[in-house]
Amino acid sequence: MRKTALLFSFILIFNSVIYAQEIIENPEKPLSKNAGRIVQLKEIHRITDESGKYFFRRPTNFQVSPNGDLFIQDNEQLLQFDSEGAYIRNVFKKGKGPGEIESYFNYYIHQNEIFIYDFSAIKVIQTDLEGNLINQIKIEPGPYNGFCGVTENWYVFMKDIPPPLSVYKNKLYDMKCVIKLVSKNGKIEKDSHTFPRKVFLSVERRGRTSWVRWFSALSDDAKILYVSHTSEYLIEAFDLEKGRILRCFNRKYPRIKYVNQGWEDNYYKRYNAPKIKYENDVEGLLINKNFIWVKTSTKDKKKGFLIDVFDSDGKYIDNFYLNLDGSLMAAQGDYIFALESDEDENLQIVKYKIID
Repeated sequence: MRKTALLFSFILIFNSVIYAQEIIENPEKPLSKNAGRIVQLKEIHRITDESGKYFFRRPTNFQVSPNGDLFIQDNEQLLQFDSEGAYIRNVFKKGKGPGEIESYFNYYIHQNEIFIYDFSAIKVIQTDLEGNLINQIKIEPGPYNGFCGVTENWYVFMKDIPPPLSVYKNKLYDMKCVIKLVSKNGKIEKDSHTFPRKVFLSVERRGRTSWVRWFSALSDDAKILYVSHTSEYLIEAFDLEKGRILRCFNRKYPRIKYVNQGWEDNYYKRYNAPKIKYENDVEGLLINKNFIWVKTSTKDKKKGFLIDVFDSDGKYIDNFYLNLDGSLMAAQGDYIFALESDEDENLQIVKYKIID
């Protein structure tokens, strides 16, 4: 019995050492001597909805296909533009038939094909870049909370595992978020990894409120899923095929005090919720070639918001400020795409070249 206990203790210590070695602790300042600069931007073109062929309501999930076409997800719209921003088509087709989407969806471009996950119908629609239907399969093990991407062999989903009602006691709770890999025929599912995420469990509402935002980004070779799931600065690189965390990396980061949005005081009082003290350190993840761009909670009225840059090994190599009138949607080499609004509050997608 004693030998078993000693062996178990050794395994725990060994695993702790291995895990500790995988955490890359970066300093507060990156390697670049030119870090902290405001990058200069040159506008290339703007995409507006003035033509009336489509309307921007809540544009999100901006992706660039291998041929340079631009894709934007919106309410019951999957809009496609050419590399110059000229409108091509709306790939979204509403309905319940083959190639049609009931309502809420997410998509991912893999190689030269579009994969659309219909959350209501629990199916994946596969089309070419012209929107022609290639295949449609029912995802038998679903449903899922998120569609993270496509690899050579799997569809990558995220599924929240809700806690039992017995633990809804107006408290913070580590909810399990499981990465699920589903075979291309939609029949075989395997659990790949579980990430914890803080949620607040309300007795009165019998519901949960996300206390920490979830961000994930798939590497260009569709092998590594980068995940941010904690309020403090931490990025985890997860190998999808091997099913393990390759490395965790962070950097020394001065936390930013949380600024009330107007709803908090009533929420705290009504549900006896803990007060939010700090902003989430990470507010977005983007992949730009072999680099990971981290949008941080650091904002400056004159400089803009701070972007940290890591290489694929988790080394903190650079940071810079983006002085935009809107929000960053995507990065592609020396170009970025931003969501902005004009003086009449009309939404626009703007392509900029980084002059740096």
